[in-house]
Amino acid sequence: MDLAALDLDKSLRLYPLTFLEEGEEVTVGRPDIDSYGLFPVDAAALLRRLEAGDSPNEAARWFGEEYGEQVDILEFLEVLDEYEMLVPEGEQVAEAKAVRWQRLGTALFSPPAWVLYALLIGAGIAAMVLDRHVAPRYQNIFFTSSSLVALTLGNVIGQAPWILLHEGAHAVAGRRLGLNSTLRIGRRFYYLVFVTSLDGLVAVPRRKRYLPMLAGILVDLLVACALTLAAIPLVRQPGAAGLIGRLFLAMAFGTLMRFAWQFYFFLRTDLYFLATTVLGCNDLQTVARQTLQNRFWSLLGRRERLVDPEGWTPRDRSVARWYVWLMVAGYTLMTALLVIAVIPTAVRITELAVHKLVADPTPLNVTDTCVFLVLNFGELAIAGVLAIRGWQRRGGRATRAAVAEEIAG
Repeated sequence: MDLAALDLDKSLRLYPLTFLEEGEEVTVGRPDIDSYGLFPVDAAALLRRLEAGDSPNEAARWFGEEYGEQVDILEFLEVLDEYEMLVPEGEQVAEAKAVRWQRLGTALFSPPAWVLYALLIGAGIAAMVLDRHVAPRYQNIFFTSSSLVALTLGNVIGQAPWILLHEGAHAVAGRRLGLNSTLRIGRRFYYLVFVTSLDGLVAVPRRKRYLPMLAGILVDLLVACALTLAAIPLVRQPGAAGLIGRLFLAMAFGTLMRFAWQFYFFLRTDLYFLATTVLGCNDLQTVARQTLQNRFWSLLGRRERLVDPEGWTPRDRSVARWYVWLMVAGYTLMTALLVIAVIPTAVRITELAVHKLVADPTPLNVTDTCVFLVLNFGELAIAGVLAIRGWQRRGGRATRAAVAEEIAG
C-alpha cells in the first residue's frame, strides 16, 4: 500500500480487527488471515480511534491531548500496513466466512460428552490395573512374529490415524471458538510430527486457550482406553481374533508413549504451550534459545553476534533464566538417547533384517525385509530432509538480510 499518497485528513478503511487486552499489552489482529501483533495500550487506543473513523491527523491530535506525547502517525500506519490491517484503495472487504465444524466442536466438548469421556477413561484405567493381559507394557508392541512388515505397520503406520485424530481434536476445539486452523508436517529434533496451527489463540482470553491446547492429550487417553477395552474380549482368543486383540494393545501402548512424549517441554509439545500460557509467556522457546546463544557468543568475545534483548518481553526474559537449563538438559538427554538407544536399535534392526535376508533369500522375504527397512528408516530420512531445508531457508534469509544491509549502508 502506498502510504505516501494517503490523505492524512481522510478516514482510513481497516479490516475487521480483534482486540485482547492483557496487562500492559493488547493483542490486535485480523482473524481472517491470522495476522496478529502486540501493541502497547496507548497504541491500541490510537488504533481504535482510526477504526472508529478518525482521520490519521485527528487520531494523532487526540493521542497528543490524551497522553501528552506526539506520535509519528506515518510510522504507525507503516506498522498497520505490515500487519495487513489497512484496506487498500478500491478493494472491497469480503464478509467473514463462517468457520466450518464449529457446531461439531461445540457438541464434542459439551457437558454430556465430558461425562462419556470420564466413564471411558475410568473404565480403561480400571481394566489396565485389574487385568494383566491388557496392562500397558513394552512387550505389547511385538504383537506378531510372522512378518517384520506387519510388525512395523502395526506399530508405526498404525499410529497415523490416532495422530491425525489427536491433531484434529486441537483443530475442532479451536474451531469451536471460531478460530481457523491448518495441519502440516513438521520436525521436532529427529522426530517427524504433525502440527496443528491455531494462530488465532493469541487473541483469545487465556482461560479459553486451555481446552484447544489439551484436546489432543484428551484424545490420546480416550484412544488408549478404548483400544484396551476393545482388546479384552479378543486378546485371549486364538487365530485372527487374538491377533487383532494384540494389535489393539500395541496401538494402545504406542498412544500412551506419545502421551508421555508430551512432557518433553523443550520440543514445544502441547504441555509446553500450556505451561507458557499459564506462566504468561509470549515466545519462551525463542527467548531461551537466544539467551543461550548470547551466553555462548559472550564467552567467545563475539559481541557482534549477540541478539538484542529489547524485543523480549519481561516475562519471557524472567522465565528464560531457568528454562534455558531445562532446554539444555532436554536436548542433552535426547542426544544421549540417540547415541545409546536409537542408533544401536537401528543397527540391531538392520542386522536382523540382513540375517533374515541371508538365511532365506526368497522373493517374499526380500520384499518383507526391504519394505521393513524403508518403513523404519523413512521417518528419520524425511526428518533429515526437513532439517536441511530449514537450514537452507534460514541461510537464505540471513544472506538476503546481509545484502539488504549492505545496500542500505
